[in-house]
Amino acid sequence: MARRNQMVVTETRDQTMAQKRTYEGMFLMPTGQSDFEALSQPIHAVLDRAKADLLTIKPWDERRLAYDIDGHKRGMYVLAYFNMDPAHVTEMERDIKLKEGILRALLLRRDSVTDEVLNADTPALVAARRPKRESPASESSADAPAPDAPAADAKADTKPKPKGEPEATSEAEASPKPEPPPEPEG
Repeated sequence: MARRNQMVVTETRDQTMAQKRTYEGMFLMPTGQSDFEALSQPIHAVLDRAKADLLTIKPWDERRLAYDIDGHKRGMYVLAYFNMDPAHVTEMERDIKLKEGILRALLLRRDSVTDEVLNADTPALVAARRPKRESPASESSADAPAPDAPAADAKADTKPKPKGEPEATSEAEASPKPEPPPEPEG
């Protein structure tokens, strides 16, 4: 009878292992390749080896790294969603560590992923769609503060007067008065 129970457990385990789950992967890739397809090739190779079904893959953002990783100061983050058998997760993590084209990776199991999440824009996609500015001269005039802004800043920088002193109402009253010249002796 014990043998029959073991068989049932084994069948249940096989059914569970055959069920694919959805995962989210954030991969840190070295910069230097302008083509996203070439950049994401190591990710595709790892996913194919793990028998994962790719749902979407897109560039997240290129950033300066907090510290050098294998001599790289900048990295490109790539976001991928895929379905995979949970039994292959350990193999995939090992392949990621051995793959030279992937600096770091983080895999998370997602219980549910909506189409909205899969099709959401990433910072890199938003930046690619943003229109480029025409000339540096127009940038400086657009970024320059309004003429009234320095006066407002000057008023904000003044220190409050002690309660006993009256507040100045004009610039002439606010500036210190010159001392009268000394009287001649004699």
